[in-house]
Amino acid sequence: MQQPTYTFVSVSKAKEGKLEDLVRIAKKPTELMDEKVDGLIARQVSVDRERQAVIVWATFDKKETLYDYLATDQGKKDHGEDEDMNAIIESFEMYDLQPVSGRL
Repeated sequence: MQQPTYTFVSVSKAKEGKLEDLVRIAKKPTELMDEKVDGLIARQVSVDRERQAVIVWATFDKKETLYDYLATDQGKKDHGEDEDMNAIIESFEMYDLQPVSGRL
């Protein structure tokens, strides 16, 4: 197994009535990357319905694996460049993390 050196985490909150749309657009990128990006080691998308929030967690062999893919035309398309995210997302925070402990 490849050594994980980078984890991307995002926490998004949906606008009123848009949680299912947020879930749909939040899970799509890592599902598509799972088929195409060799350096994607682990991924999870979770929903907190009470808080109307979606958390995306993806661990890669290195940060460049994610960002180089997102810079491609296919990566931009897979990431949802065509979606009207402003109509769905109330707030968004993202974190670029370095794994220091864990088990996959």
